[in-house]
Amino acid sequence: MRKLFLIILALVGITLHAHPEWKEASCTGIIDENGGFVLTLRFDLPPYLVGKLPVDASIGELDDLIYDKARLISTTQAARERFISEILILADGKPLTLSLIEFPSAESIKAQSVQQGENDRYPVILSAKISTQVEKTTQKIEVAFPPKLGLVFTNLRKEMNYQVVMAVQPNEKAELIINDNLSENTGIIATAKNFLVYGFNHVIPAGWDHGLFMLAMFLGATSLANALTRSLAFTAGHCLTLAAVWLQLLPAPGPWIEPVIALTIGIAGLLAARGITSNKTVFIGASAFGLLHGLGFAAAAQAKLENWTGIKALAALAGFNLGVEFAQVAVIVFAALLLAGLQRTQLKELNLRRNLSYGIAAAGFVVMTTRLWAILFDA
Repeated sequence: MRKLFLIILALVGITLHAHPEWKEASCTGIIDENGGFVLTLRFDLPPYLVGKLPVDASIGELDDLIYDKARLISTTQAARERFISEILILADGKPLTLSLIEFPSAESIKAQSVQQGENDRYPVILSAKISTQVEKTTQKIEVAFPPKLGLVFTNLRKEMNYQVVMAVQPNEKAELIINDNLSENTGIIATAKNFLVYGFNHVIPAGWDHGLFMLAMFLGATSLANALTRSLAFTAGHCLTLAAVWLQLLPAPGPWIEPVIALTIGIAGLLAARGITSNKTVFIGASAFGLLHGLGFAAAAQAKLENWTGIKALAALAGFNLGVEFAQVAVIVFAALLLAGLQRTQLKELNLRRNLSYGIAAAGFVVMTTRLWAILFDA
């Protein structure tokens, strides 16, 4: 029982230390008819100034920077010089000469944080712009971003003829093909592939709350096959709402969606613990929960949804949802293997499932409370 208590305590501990107040960077790069290439990056400035990924920067160390005027000024100036050296743009494999035409000042960073209010002082999302010149004979453009920006949603396009939308991981490159002889399917496949990776990463390792929900779904299932079927129903639900937000059939959700998602974790844990998630109704429930989680995905990707157009938007949506589904299957299979291993102890399977489910429910309700507090008051 001591081992089981430690497992439940770990589940709750993970949720309490999670830091949801950060956003991924986004980039738009446009090549005009004369070969002028302007790259606009919108990213969270304070974590970059302290040299950390947004997800790793704590509010305490960001406050230490923002409220120290002299340090903020010197750090911003150093970051400005570092930023241009960390951006790499290649034309057919050859690096281009870059010009930094815009970078936020220390005053603008502090002013934006103050304007957002005490409760929402982070993240501070501002823009930096870089320009260069691309030769008309260029066939391929590659862009590498500063690693400390983390994942960057990227939309590169040349006039209205060529476009690629990608989720670019640190130390990887965004790639835009500008060649009439190349099939449009190349861009579509690349878009789907990149968003598949992003969808997977959105759950593993970033989506700890999503993982807890899938663990509850597994614990309430009658078999591994039943759990996987529930996962498909859940994916169908979040696919619908994500597409509805992209099509503007639904408005983009506000911060209220985060405590609601935590509530679904608590409810799923309770249902699994009480054993009332019957096969007859579970698929409706899984789909309904999926609809809510789809709004959470849409809230996280709100700025990126605007860049998705045409068939590449469908490729992005399909890739993202497939990536999420693959990650969910990974969570379920891992949980099945872990449960099989724990069954070798003296713990009975029914008690083990029930206690783990109650632990997940407790974690969900604790997180819901902290997220509500953060919305209503100063977290």
